Amino acid sequence: MILSLIAGYLTCIMLAFLVMKRKVSPGLIAIGALIGVVMLIVTVAWKQAAPTTGQMTLRRRVLQVVPDVRGYVSKVYVQSDQKVSKGDPLFEVLPDRFQTAVDEAKATLTAAIATVSQLEAGVTAAEAALKEEKAETGAAQAEFETAQNLQKENPEAIAGLTVEEKRQALLADQASDKVAEATLKQAQFALESAKQSVAVAQSALKTANFNLMRCTYVAPFDGQVVNWQVREGIQVARYRGTAVGTVQSFDDNAVLAVYPQNLLTHVKAGDAVEIAFKSLPSKVVAGKVREVVPYTGEGQMTQTAILPSMSSIGSQGFLAVLIDLDDEQLAKELPLGAAGSTAIYTDFGKSLHIMTRISIRIKAWVYQLLPV
Repeated sequence: MILSLIAGYLTCIMLAFLVMKRKVSPGLIAIGALIGVVMLIVTVAWKQAAPTTGQMTLRRRVLQVVPDVRGYVSKVYVQSDQKVSKGDPLFEVLPDRFQTAVDEAKATLTAAIATVSQLEAGVTAAEAALKEEKAETGAAQAEFETAQNLQKENPEAIAGLTVEEKRQALLADQASDKVAEATLKQAQFALESAKQSVAVAQSALKTANFNLMRCTYVAPFDGQVVNWQVREGIQVARYRGTAVGTVQSFDDNAVLAVYPQNLLTHVKAGDAVEIAFKSLPSKVVAGKVREVVPYTGEGQMTQTAILPSMSSIGSQGFLAVLIDLDDEQLAKELPLGAAGSTAIYTDFGKSLHIMTRISIRIKAWVYQLLPV
């Protein structure tokens, strides 16, 4: 459009001085220069009011499919370029050894639980034995004290040997109490150890089940499988750079349009947008500005042992604008990386928007007529 205005201005100058044979005079030169200045001011205001760009693309989030476990692929459920829903199976790694690990973990857990039950019975028996020993010790204590008191009151009523026997019986019962207490503590310690073994076995079973579950890789979101390289019988492993395909998401479809920073002065979230896609020739698609992305990688300083060369520091002065299409279904159907031209209509200079609306529609028809 700018080239058209310049061409029209130069054509008018040529018609005035060459075709119409108008005599060159200071007044005509001044009028021509004034018209040129006015056109320049209008052009600058127009570009600020409704900036346009052909540097744009439709972007989506993509996720590389990396196997969670190592093994041979036993089943492939999808083909390249197939659309999938969240949770749909993509492929399966041979699960035999992981199922064996689950079975072994279950057996270990069952044995650990049985050991706990057995040791709980042992603790119960040890507690009962200790209680019985305490009762016998109490009885022996009472007999010894009775015999001792009786001898003090009437030495002839009971022999000293009998009192000594009662004392020795008491000491024997007290020793048995200590043995029973030690046996109970040992049984309790063994029980606690067995309970820890159950917890370890449960953890091992969870890990084995998790690994078995990861044998089947599922779609993490609604999207489309692309660059699918999985085949039955190939070996896959979870290492860096071992992606076997990619899933592009349809949950967040947006257009990234790149503009010089000085043209984004009046652009803000919510501004109306019109886009002419090359994949939709002769059509203009509506949208709205989500945000002006407030950064560019040209400003990033990477950590390195080498000091940056100051002469190489700089920016081309471009920022990206994130745009949402009004038609969400169309946004899902458009190809990833779709190109075209984008126009943003700000609240500034609304009377100049008509030129951009004409320009973007001319672009749409150009995409219909010419291979550009």
